[in-house]
Amino acid sequence: MKVVTRTTALLASIVFGTLLCAGQQSSPNLSQTPPPVAVANQVQLVIEGKVVNVHDGDTVTVLDQDGKKFNIRLHGIDAPELKQAYGAHSQQNLSRMVLGKQVTIYWSKIDKYRRTVGTIMLGGRDVNIEQVKAGLAWHFKKYQDEQTPEDRVTYAAAEDAAHTAVLGLWKDQPPLAPSDFRQAVKAKRWGPPPPEGTIIGNRNSLKYHRPDCAGYRDMAEANRVFFKTVAEAEEAGYKRAGNCPAEIQKVAAKPPITASTSAALPSSTVATKPADSTAPSESIRVVRTVATNPNLISVATSQPPNSDSQRVIIGNKNSRVYHLPGCTGYSLVSEKNQVKFQSAADAEKAGFRLAGNCSVKSAQASRN
Repeated sequence: MKVVTRTTALLASIVFGTLLCAGQQSSPNLSQTPPPVAVANQVQLVIEGKVVNVHDGDTVTVLDQDGKKFNIRLHGIDAPELKQAYGAHSQQNLSRMVLGKQVTIYWSKIDKYRRTVGTIMLGGRDVNIEQVKAGLAWHFKKYQDEQTPEDRVTYAAAEDAAHTAVLGLWKDQPPLAPSDFRQAVKAKRWGPPPPEGTIIGNRNSLKYHRPDCAGYRDMAEANRVFFKTVAEAEEAGYKRAGNCPAEIQKVAAKPPITASTSAALPSSTVATKPADSTAPSESIRVVRTVATNPNLISVATSQPPNSDSQRVIIGNKNSRVYHLPGCTGYSLVSEKNQVKFQSAADAEKAGFRLAGNCSVKSAQASRN
């Protein structure tokens, strides 16, 4: 069976549902498309192939019948890293079960590392949960909301049973979770932290990160350039990194600006009144103040959003793709994984790309 991609699966499900309504049993138009697996009115995405490599206790490479390779991240579990305790044991146990064998993978998404996240089935057996039962992987509770209610219960019970029996990694009390291990490695690589509040620039990309930005501690030491302030970094030609939110500064206003005091504002102060005095308070957004008087606050206004502007761009933080309003998948991204942008440009600046089953033309057509 060939790989059923998201777009193919969608088209196949539409045709499949139409034919059922019409009472037809088959269609010659689908002769070139492998049939998806219909489960509870949904299309299940399937890959069938041979496991040609086992990278660690929760990641393998599968070669399908067309010679295409897929990196598979086992859904619902988190195995120890190879360099931590029981990491090699976990890899060996998974290799014993699947290496060189034909398997079926039921998958649901692509993660940020471009790995296909799915469940490996071999002879009707769930390989993922076998790793948990052996005490060589955790039930990955961070993503348990992406599991079915049944799997959520059985995976949690498998972990509890392995813990009680003191199997594998549970011989250490408590065992070090992979996320904590990775943080420790990152901290060691990072070395002594810079003074508090230091802005870090990347000399290769000419982007800077504030301490509150994602990626602040991920930069290679050889590429780091330190600045005392954002202004200093920008003067040196550096721009804010795409995964770094815009800086918002709030300054307490005392005393409040009134009609009698507004006439006395210094010429360098920016203080814009709302265009509509009846606009709700949510329509006012605070921006960086440039007032020479430290007791004044600078604000900019935006009109209450219309129905179109409320339909923001939705990105998926796992797959790093974004969906336009009107596109298939726009309403399917789980709330936990949603990242919202005001425009496609903002999404792409943050490192997201347009979803494969979405186009600007199709989105506009749907909205019209």
